[in-house]
Amino acid sequence: MEGGTDTFIFVHALWCTAGKQPLLSSVVRKVLFASLKKNAAEKGIQVLAANGGEEHVHCLFKLMPVQAVSAVIKQLKEESLSWLNDNKLSNLLFEWENAYSAWSVSPSTLDKAIEYINKQEEYHQHKSLEEELAAFNKMTAVKN
Repeated sequence: MEGGTDTFIFVHALWCTAGKQPLLSSVVRKVLFASLKKNAAEKGIQVLAANGGEEHVHCLFKLMPVQAVSAVIKQLKEESLSWLNDNKLSNLLFEWENAYSAWSVSPSTLDKAIEYINKQEEYHQHKSLEEELAAFNKMTAVKN
């Protein structure tokens, strides 16, 4: 490779509201994801897609060599949590579950991952979060 190095990994992360409560209405999600992308960019995190359902968030980001998956996701969750609570978009104190899932995405399937994330509302008209997670687990299971 001439010039420099191009070292990065694309990561598709998913996290849920505490107790998987359906607190993210369509209106809240629209402004939340715009805020998440803007705040991430200000911190040097390149978010390629963000979307989700009433109880979860999908986020596709470009992970650089100096970044750790856990640290980036923690930052995205903390900043979005603060933003949600500061703007009082729920009658309840908003919280995320501590857990999250994250998968690497091949550059050759990046367009498909972005399309999948962008079509979350459509996807969840037919599939529950539990069905989605089961499909991810099946797809990513290591076979011996």
